[in-house]
Amino acid sequence: MSSNNDRFSHSTLDDNEIVVGTIKESSLDKDNSQEILDHVRDDLSNYPDYEHYVLDVRQVKEVSNPALGVLLKALNIIKRTGGYMILVMTEDLLQKIMIEQPAMFDFFAVFHSIDEAKEYIRAKS
Repeated sequence: MSSNNDRFSHSTLDDNEIVVGTIKESSLDKDNSQEILDHVRDDLSNYPDYEHYVLDVRQVKEVSNPALGVLLKALNIIKRTGGYMILVMTEDLLQKIMIEQPAMFDFFAVFHSIDEAKEYIRAKS
């Protein structure tokens, strides 16, 4: 199953056990982040059997601090793996966020590919 809009899409892996949310924006501010969060909230009902959630933000180049706050709200919506929300992002974006908001990584497991995220999921399951 897959669902899409211009800013975001969902797809599944491993017999619908893993839902991958992909952000299609290059820049995230508070408004478009909130729209994406609303879409995630509404769309997750289409995946009642999912066990793990991976948020793929590799297309994102810039994130505002208010957008990071919206990302933290997602922790209350999605299922976590090993206590963490799983993010897939580029090294450049990771470095930017780590400098500006290092405490965020108390809540997120970060990987550079979907395959690395899947390995983590398998290890924690």
